[in-house]
Amino acid sequence: MKAIRRLREHDFTSCLGLLLLCLLPRLYSQGTVYVIYGRVARPDDSPAVRAVVRISSEAGLAREVYTDDVGRYEIRDLPGGRYSLTAVNPAAPDQVSESVHVDLNRADSHSITVNIFLRGRTTVPAARTKRSSVVTLAEEMQDVPKSARKAFQQALNLRGENKFKESLEMFDRSIEIYPPYFQAWTERGHLRLAMENRPDAIKDFEHARQLNPRYGPALRGLGLCQFQLGDYAAAIQTLERAVESEPDNATDYYFMGVAGVALDRRELARAWLQKALNLDPKASVRAHVHLASLLIKEDRPKEAAEELEIYLNAVPDPFDGDKLRALLAQLRER
Repeated sequence: MKAIRRLREHDFTSCLGLLLLCLLPRLYSQGTVYVIYGRVARPDDSPAVRAVVRISSEAGLAREVYTDDVGRYEIRDLPGGRYSLTAVNPAAPDQVSESVHVDLNRADSHSITVNIFLRGRTTVPAARTKRSSVVTLAEEMQDVPKSARKAFQQALNLRGENKFKESLEMFDRSIEIYPPYFQAWTERGHLRLAMENRPDAIKDFEHARQLNPRYGPALRGLGLCQFQLGDYAAAIQTLERAVESEPDNATDYYFMGVAGVALDRRELARAWLQKALNLDPKASVRAHVHLASLLIKEDRPKEAAEELEIYLNAVPDPFDGDKLRALLAQLRER
């Protein structure tokens, strides 16, 4: 009987240990916090600067953050659960995203990348927005097979739904059917950039540029890659060529201006930042911060403070608001 009792006690202990082992991951996940971060892109694939990213959960959590100068956002200290993310561009309220759903309980890492693409309510394919007459002529001269065009459009749609793997497959198919399709090479580059694959994105932009040396979206994509790598001189050179094809694109001027500030090319930087503000004052509002930086270098605190005030009045709660308000206070004291 004692042997049987010991056996039963052993079985109970084993079962209890197994039960605890099964519960541990669930108990652990309840105390785990996560980070969701990524990039928000406008319909033309340029960074959505100062876009609003909203997140909500089934448990009732609701928060919103703004993207930074290169369209990136970060949401920290999230408990496990199912979330929905959306984004909107305040500078162009018709640019909104589809809802993106994330289940953090099934995440393999505590840091999860979620890239978001904005769409116009009347959707226009990104490759066909704001093109110069030269680029339009180059596109019209193409004899793109219908099947390649169809795959290209499907790839754009899938990318807009954040189905990156399926989108990449459709871009690959489109290029395989028609290798000279420089629009497809360009858009695949933007997709790879969203997938954090910058080396292959650069290759795609370079190839598109070889096929059409004056295609603005390819030049802009390559310039943004060079900017992110800190090669500001190369970024300016590439974006200047993009401006020749798309003279009304504020994004090109904005990043040229920021790169110019980094290289201390003051007069050029000031002219480019002001041009970006003239073309799109809402999307380029962060240019006021960089103009303030130039004025501080020139020991012009009153004018620098005015630029910061303009920015903080337009964007009351920026991601670096505390830092900017402290700087503004110092400038006012001077």
